[in-house]
Amino acid sequence: MDIFSHWLWGMALTRGKVSWKVSGPMGVLPDLLAFIPATIYRMSNGKSRVSVDDNTVTADMPFAWEIYQWTHSFAIVGFLYCCGYYFFKSKGHENPKYMAWMFVLPWFFHILLDIPGHSIDFFPTPFLHPFSDFMLDGVRWSTWWFFFPQVVVLGGVWWYILKSEKSQSMDEIADTADLA
Repeated sequence: MDIFSHWLWGMALTRGKVSWKVSGPMGVLPDLLAFIPATIYRMSNGKSRVSVDDNTVTADMPFAWEIYQWTHSFAIVGFLYCCGYYFFKSKGHENPKYMAWMFVLPWFFHILLDIPGHSIDFFPTPFLHPFSDFMLDGVRWSTWWFFFPQVVVLGGVWWYILKSEKSQSMDEIADTADLA
């Protein structure tokens, strides 16, 4: 899945509950935490950039894969949830379970989208790591019949969100006018 889609899905899922400054990054962190350090490592060791095409396999990026296994695991989502719960509870939030879930939802959904959106040859999603090596053989997210419907659904979700927010805003303006 592309970074832009993950960012927008994270924001859509938590709209009105978590700031976009948190939900957007949380939606892309599983990839960024794997690929940015791998890129820095590669560049600092004078290695050339890996060209990604239909023939590229996971073994072409071993350092990224080592990190990717952790960042795309539900175990990490569980750990982050516990950290979020502890944080919100210690701050006296009225519903720390809900807020912790809202905090990790973009990361969790990133993994869910990646399970069918990665083939077994190129970064399959190890969602049960480190407890199991089980992974599903999906398709590359860039496959047109996988990518474009996802973009259409994402566009529809955002259309609905923005339409609903506009309608709600107009209702509030009308209510204010009725009171005057």
